[in-house]
Amino acid sequence: MSPLGHRVRLALARHRLCPPGARLIVALSGGSDSVALLHLLRELAGQGPCTVAGVAHLNHQLRPTAARDEAFCRELAARLACPIDVGAVDVGAVAVRDGLSIEDAARRERYAFLDQAAARAGASVIATGHTRDDQAETVLLKLARGAGLTGLGGIYPRRGRVIRPLLDITRLELRAYLDARGERWVDDETNADRGNPRNRVRLDILPVIEEALGPGVGDALARTAAQAADDGPLLDELAGGWFARLAEPAPDGLGFARDALAGLPPALLRRVLLRAMRQHASPSRISATHVEQAMDVVTGLARACEGSWGRWELLGARVVLLREGWDAVGASPGGVSRESFRYDLPLPGRVRVPEAGVVISAERLARPPAVSPARTADEAAITAAVSRLSVRSRRPGDRVGLPGQGGSRKLQDVLVDARVPRRDRDRVPLVVDGDDRIVWVPGLTVGAGFHASGAEDPVILLTLSRTGEEA
Repeated sequence: MSPLGHRVRLALARHRLCPPGARLIVALSGGSDSVALLHLLRELAGQGPCTVAGVAHLNHQLRPTAARDEAFCRELAARLACPIDVGAVDVGAVAVRDGLSIEDAARRERYAFLDQAAARAGASVIATGHTRDDQAETVLLKLARGAGLTGLGGIYPRRGRVIRPLLDITRLELRAYLDARGERWVDDETNADRGNPRNRVRLDILPVIEEALGPGVGDALARTAAQAADDGPLLDELAGGWFARLAEPAPDGLGFARDALAGLPPALLRRVLLRAMRQHASPSRISATHVEQAMDVVTGLARACEGSWGRWELLGARVVLLREGWDAVGASPGGVSRESFRYDLPLPGRVRVPEAGVVISAERLARPPAVSPARTADEAAITAAVSRLSVRSRRPGDRVGLPGQGGSRKLQDVLVDARVPRRDRDRVPLVVDGDDRIVWVPGLTVGAGFHASGAEDPVILLTLSRTGEEA
């Protein structure tokens, strides 16, 4: 057995990733990580707890080289006499249809396909090739978003029946292993696209950190993730018990005895409040700022706060979470008007918009970024002629210029056609210029006159990222 094979065997045992006798499938993209994973798991045949039942490859139909990757995976599986399950989906069309980013749509479709492929193969475990490099990048991205302990766990060794046996192994080690065996792999050309935040972390940020602090930074980040992955779930479990004991149904949401809630340690209080909010809204709409504001209500520093999850109010000895109370007739139960906000967006720079749970950044590029699957609905390249930008909420009478059609359209109609829920429309962050004209409605449209003019002209790249996925 190779040294890497021994490490994978230890990882399977240490994290209890495979029950004895389990059958697994390997998610095979054709890249070095998944190809090495397949060979390493096959090394363990007869010596480890799992049996490789086959591989699964999903063609996302996003890149010109997608067919090449599929052909490579089919050839590799045939050479190894390994059953292969191949699927195809137009991820771009799914993203447009369901209002998702390319990454979110690809992730959803990929794991849905892997679940189906596992069922067809009679497998109870799905193995993916996430590495220590992926872990270090994820931790840095989570830190930038203000994640708490659970979020800093990064990529967990197990999520349901998906396992990641390579989190302690670097991509460089995996490629050296393949080279020594004379094995090939295919490279995803979009991994060099610096328009993708993860790629920038890998290509630009981590090398600078390692140069300044030493080459062990990646290992240290991975250790931090491993420790957080052990500690975070325990706190989540404790908070779940307190939530079950303290939460009481209220006519419009949930109620808590204020003294009992305020007596919890901050780590548990934060998680109890977050759990309550997540019963009302998607985690992507809840930022760490929202949770801190709710904690202020519990401790009496504020009488109320509200967000896309509803409204917390301090009512005597009780703290109540009102579900979508602010959206009933255009005002909150206490008579406070809907959220409105306005922030200057530095150029270049970034601004946090807590009301929307997002961060919007702007950077100048010498030319438009290449079109690739890394490009998402959460990015837009606009003309570099804009000199001043702000981010604000919608206002009565807002209109959006129609690209290529002339004229304009009511923003309200744009949001309705896009099926943006009424309760969310006041939190859509609009990027506007110095004359308050709408430049970009993230995920929907760039206003007429603000599109990048040519393939070689300088542009401003606007990017939206969601904050507080974990609090």
